Amino acid sequence: MASRQAPPTETVRSMEKIITIFQRYAGKEGDQSKMSYSEFEAFMKTELSSFTDNQKDQGILHRMMNSVDGGVDGQKDSQLDFQEFLNLIGGMMVACHDALSKCPPGKKPQPQKKPPTEMETAMESIIRVFQHYAGKKGDACQMCYTEFEAFMKTELKSFTDNQKNPDIVRTLMNSVDGAVDQKKNNELDFQEFMNLIGGMMVACHDALMSSPQFRSKKV
Repeated sequence: MASRQAPPTETVRSMEKIITIFQRYAGKEGDQSKMSYSEFEAFMKTELSSFTDNQKDQGILHRMMNSVDGGVDGQKDSQLDFQEFLNLIGGMMVACHDALSKCPPGKKPQPQKKPPTEMETAMESIIRVFQHYAGKKGDACQMCYTEFEAFMKTELKSFTDNQKNPDIVRTLMNSVDGAVDQKKNNELDFQEFMNLIGGMMVACHDALMSSPQFRSKKV
C-alpha cells in the first residue's frame, strides 16, 4: 500500500502562499519573474493595506521599492525580482517581530480593524512559528541549534527527509549564523532565520518558474 503523504505544515503553507501571491501580481506588464512599480503598488494597497492606509507620506511606496530595487542584480530598473521582493517583505516582518518582542508580557497587540489578508496571515504565521520554537533554552529572540533542528524536522520535514547529507540542518544553520550580527554563536535571530527561509523560497520560486507547467500557463 502506498504511504499517505502528510499534509503541508503551517510553515510550508505560508511559504507557498507568499510565492503564489508574488506570482499573482508580477508579470502583468512584462517579465513574468518581476514586479513593476504599478504591480508592487497594487500588491501593497491590496495585500498590505493595513500598512499603506496608515501612511501619511504619499511617496512611501516609491521609497520602499527603491530601497531594495537593484539590491540583488545590481540593476536599478524599477522592477523587483522575487529575491528583492522578499528582502522588502522580510524587512517588514523583522520590524513586526521586533515590535512584538518588546511588548510587555501578557499584553497583546491591538487587533486590526479589518480581517487580515492572505499575505498578512502568511507573514504573521512565519513570525509565530519562529516564536514557537525559539527561546525554550535561553533568549526568546534567538533560536539555538536544537530549537532550529526541531523546527526543520517538524515544519520542513519533507525537505529534511529527502536530503542525503545527514548534516544538512547543521550546514544550513552555519550558512546564515552570524550573517546579521557578525557573531557565529550557534544561534539564529529572526533576521538570520528569515534569510534562510527566504533562500529556500527563492529556490522554490526559481524551480517553479522554469517548470514546463508554469510556462505553459503563462503563454
